[in-house]
Amino acid sequence: MLKFFVFLIVSLSFYSCTEKGKIADEMKNIQNNKWTYQNRPDFAFTVTNPNLYHNFYLKLRVEKSYPYENLYILAHMKDPMGRESTQRVNFTLMNEEGKPLGNISGNSINYELPIFKNKKLTGGAGLYFFAIEQNMRDSVINGIESIGIKVKESEPVF
Repeated sequence: MLKFFVFLIVSLSFYSCTEKGKIADEMKNIQNNKWTYQNRPDFAFTVTNPNLYHNFYLKLRVEKSYPYENLYILAHMKDPMGRESTQRVNFTLMNEEGKPLGNISGNSINYELPIFKNKKLTGGAGLYFFAIEQNMRDSVINGIESIGIKVKESEPVF
């Protein structure tokens, strides 16, 4: 009986620690902390309920020495039907005083920034692919440690 209660408590605590509606959460390291145009980290995730809206977040870890106040990316998405779409997105990383808007940890700054809010995925259920391309003026961006995405099913809009 004691084993059952221990198992139940561990199971419930694990379940309560998982983020509700999360269907993808992955980071990829950037080699030598230098992000080039050619390096397009890509991610795959499965959508089981395309009738829900989804929220997409850019996960970003930069060095404190990152030289810019913002980051431009091209967000590429391919749906299960093979249709591709691309959108340019700008992220502000610093406030007016030049302080990072992310969480500082040692020599790094971690960000979780919204890419799309309440996005309807019209490609139906199945495997989606998402790629992130840097779109700054410099062909190499120094100070990018890792980049990723998080995708969550959102609450109903109304």
